[in-house]
Amino acid sequence: MKKAVEHNVIKGVEVGDDKIIVSHLQYADDTIFLEEWKKRNASNLMKLLIELIYRLKVNFSKSCLFGFGVSNSSTEEMAGFMRCSIGSFPFTYLGIPIGCRVNKLKD
Repeated sequence: MKKAVEHNVIKGVEVGDDKIIVSHLQYADDTIFLEEWKKRNASNLMKLLIELIYRLKVNFSKSCLFGFGVSNSSTEEMAGFMRCSIGSFPFTYLGIPIGCRVNKLKD
């Protein structure tokens, strides 16, 4: 993934004041890919997953796509292209609530 970002095959997202590029987060067998919302990036990511990780089987039907700041129709179109389902907010990842308001102490 690092080489794919360095060679501009995919574009991650800029995070923080230092504008660090983040393309993925991994823990055990779970991975979250963070990409700029473009069909080219989705296509290249799928090629990387299918061609470079040929020893592992990616189960796209168990994968979810989340769109930030994009329309529902765009999310539906991209999920159809990527052969995965659409995720909804909030969800829990590694016990951490993602996509909920964090204005409450319990959140």
